[in-house]
Amino acid sequence: MRILYVVNGFEQGGAERGLLKLLETGAFEDHELRILALCRGRGDLANRVVDRLGQRVQFVTDRDALTFRACSAGFFSILRTSFAFRPQKLVLSLKQANVVGRSAAMLMPGLTCVAFEHTGEYRARRFQALYGPLLRLLSVRVNEVWADSAETLEQTRRYFLPRRREGHVVPVFVAGGETPFKTDYALRSGLRLAAAGRLFAGKNLAVLIGAMVLLREEGVEAKLDVYGDGPQKAAIEALLVERGLLDHVTLHGFRADWASHATAADVFVNLSEVEGFCIAVAEAMLAGLPVVAVDVGGIRDYGVDGENMLKVHSATAEGARAAIRRLMVDQPLRERLGLRARADMLRSYDPDACRQRVAEALAQ
Repeated sequence: MRILYVVNGFEQGGAERGLLKLLETGAFEDHELRILALCRGRGDLANRVVDRLGQRVQFVTDRDALTFRACSAGFFSILRTSFAFRPQKLVLSLKQANVVGRSAAMLMPGLTCVAFEHTGEYRARRFQALYGPLLRLLSVRVNEVWADSAETLEQTRRYFLPRRREGHVVPVFVAGGETPFKTDYALRSGLRLAAAGRLFAGKNLAVLIGAMVLLREEGVEAKLDVYGDGPQKAAIEALLVERGLLDHVTLHGFRADWASHATAADVFVNLSEVEGFCIAVAEAMLAGLPVVAVDVGGIRDYGVDGENMLKVHSATAEGARAAIRRLMVDQPLRERLGLRARADMLRSYDPDACRQRVAEALAQ
């Protein structure tokens, strides 16, 4: 099958990391795949995809950020590439690519158009009120919906006008048994926490910092390692100064191999209230870390409260403090959750299972 896969760009902490994982497992090796990116994106992810696919990857613009001009040019690039390549499926990943791709697909009625959903709720720094209604209107052109989790597939139904469509869960996470993982669950000097993800308001890192303040007020010598970058970095740094936590919270920036560094942590915490699959939590579980997370998105699919993680119902400093404190005082619980989490990830998201999911989606 000929597949044209359209993405916004290759953000180093974004959902397209999952596309590289699928490529590395050979999920598309029996098909003719071409990728069209509206921009290059930040970091080296684009280079790694190009190293794998060569000239089968095209960029509308080499800029690291997506612009309105790139989206406009992307519309014509999709038409030109489709005319030359004659794809049978057009797969659109992330909201801007979906707006542009669905609009272009209106002029190609014989092409199967696939919306690949990565979050249960559309959010944007600009044009927040526009995306939901616009994508719902353009959904008349969508033939199939892929989603990174069953929860995402269900939550995004409100963004589609009613019609008969195939729906498939295609995870953007592949568990490799060769990755480093935690083996020692004893507390050493104080309590070490870890968090990972894009630094923007929706990740609620400020709430986790609030939980840190509560723990330290109780006399807990807690430290936090944060892996990720984003627009909220300056605001987070200012908050750390305000709370007197500069010596206790380390912002490491983005690291693709963050989980191998975080295995020294005692607890991983994710307080985001809007998620798709949530690769960061899955990576933490694969690394054998005891996890505290809000019960949202794909976490509802693979996370079981009290068995492979501890769940909190909302992002509050007091709720996070209580869950962290529970793990801090109970080493057997930390070890049981961490070992079970790793085993569950290896079983449910091994390369064969992920290849099978893609094969089932492409068989339609």
